[in-house]
Amino acid sequence: MKLNQLKYFLKIAELGSVSAAARELYIAQPALSNQISALEKTLGVSLFTRTVKGVQLTPAGEKLVHHAGLILRQVENARADVISDAISPRGEVRLVVDASKAYTLLPLLVTEAARRFPEVQLKLSDAMSIVASQHVADGKVDMGLIPNAADLSDVEVLPVYRESMYLVGKDLGAGHDGKTILFEQLSEYPLVAPARPHNVRMHIEQTALETRRPLNICYEQNTGLGLRCMINSGIANGIIPRDVMSVELQRGELDALKVVQPSIDRVHALVRLKDRPVTTACRAIEGLVIDVITTLCEQNILDGEALQRSEG
Repeated sequence: MKLNQLKYFLKIAELGSVSAAARELYIAQPALSNQISALEKTLGVSLFTRTVKGVQLTPAGEKLVHHAGLILRQVENARADVISDAISPRGEVRLVVDASKAYTLLPLLVTEAARRFPEVQLKLSDAMSIVASQHVADGKVDMGLIPNAADLSDVEVLPVYRESMYLVGKDLGAGHDGKTILFEQLSEYPLVAPARPHNVRMHIEQTALETRRPLNICYEQNTGLGLRCMINSGIANGIIPRDVMSVELQRGELDALKVVQPSIDRVHALVRLKDRPVTTACRAIEGLVIDVITTLCEQNILDGEALQRSEG
């Protein structure tokens, strides 16, 4: 396989047309077709089937889309890394952040990355922890900020932040000190939580099992937006980090009670595949994440403890 062939293959897959890809690549259509035929011959499989509207990927072609994208990204990252240094890192870094931290972290990470490392292209996304973990395992991202990552395999784990969980909902203050709630009292509240095996669901149910205190989980929502909607509407309460609903809490629209006796704590860690090369740009973004989390903890925007020293 040649790199150009993979590039041509991806462009045809993206556009669904050999002629459209030839125009965009400034290559004669017969020459482009010959390159794809040579790639198919090398692999011993057909990558496309022709239709009246253009071409469609075969099952083998769908597999190659994933691998070709990773290969071309790795080549580009290698080129960028070779010509970069710690003072001026360059290249692309893909980082996925657990959805519970997205609202708090994304704005500062994006702006600080652009200010400090203008030649680094930070591709930042958020996802629920189970999806974020899979993105790391599949090599779709360079690293992830994921809670309770100790159970993941074939990864390097750098703990960066410990946080406590709160019961968050409407009108929770009655009968409490306004700050905390005993774990045993959680059963009195209808809850919304992600479905199993999402991290936060498994975490709170494990605590309930250990303390023999059942929870009243009435609804399941597997997106951050869904959880927020259920909590904001007053239909149910969530056991979540406090900063997830910081805007509503500041406005007085919701209450938050820290869960105690026992508390529910979890650690977020930077996670990457063990066999994945670590570029200068990745090191720079890793340090930036640590720095941003340290700063937000010092400002009490993040309710928790930074576990790594900030260099900023």
